[in-house]
Amino acid sequence: MSLSQPALPLASVALTPAAVLRMLARAAGQSGLGEDDLPVVRVGLSNGQVVAGRLVLVGADDGHEVVVLAPDSGFALTYLSARDVVTVTVDDPRPFQDVLTGGALPPQTTDSPVTRLALRRGYAPTAEFPLEVDWEALPDSALHNLSQVLRELRAAAQEVAVDELGRQAWAQIRAVRVEHSLREPLSMRKDADVLLVVADLTAALPRGMGVELRGQLNTLL
Repeated sequence: MSLSQPALPLASVALTPAAVLRMLARAAGQSGLGEDDLPVVRVGLSNGQVVAGRLVLVGADDGHEVVVLAPDSGFALTYLSARDVVTVTVDDPRPFQDVLTGGALPPQTTDSPVTRLALRRGYAPTAEFPLEVDWEALPDSALHNLSQVLRELRAAAQEVAVDELGRQAWAQIRAVRVEHSLREPLSMRKDADVLLVVADLTAALPRGMGVELRGQLNTLL
C-alpha cells in the first residue's frame, strides 16, 4: 500500500447491511470466485440471532429479497429474508476492499508482488502488441493493477486477430499506450493509429474488466 492510500477502515464508505450483501454477492459473481473464495459474513437478524457463512448469492423470490449463506462446515444452505438483516460483519474484508471503499482501494491479493522489471520484460513492445508505458512515472502501488490491465488487454488483442479481418483492423494500430491518471475510471479510446487506455492504476479496477476491455476494443476497431 502506498503512503497516499488510506487504510481500509479509513477509506470505507457508509453502506446499509443489505447493500453490503448485494455488492459483495455481485462482486463475487463478476469475479467468478470459487466456493472457498466467497466472502465470509456474519449476519445479525432482527430477532437477535447471528448466522455465519459464505455468501452464495442475494436474489429475489416472489417479490422478497433473499440472502443465501453456506456454512463453513457441512453441505447446508441457509436462506434469509433480507428485510430481517440488521447487521453484517465481513470477515477478512481485504479481498473485497474495492467494494467496501467505493473503489478507492483495489482488493488485496495473496499473489507475489509484481516488479517493474518483470512487467517490462513480460510486455516488451512487439509488432503484435506495440505497448507504450511511461514506466518511470508509475508509482509502485500501480504495478499490480497495471499487470492486470496488460494481461487482459493483450488477450483482447489476440482475440481480435484470430481472423484476417481482425488482423487487418489491428494492423492499423501503431501503438498501445497505457497511462496512469489519478481518479480516472478505466477507459479506452482510439486517437488516429494509437490505442489509448487510461485508468487510475492505484484505485480499484472494474471486476470483469476483461469483458469491458474486449467490448470497447471491438467497438473502436
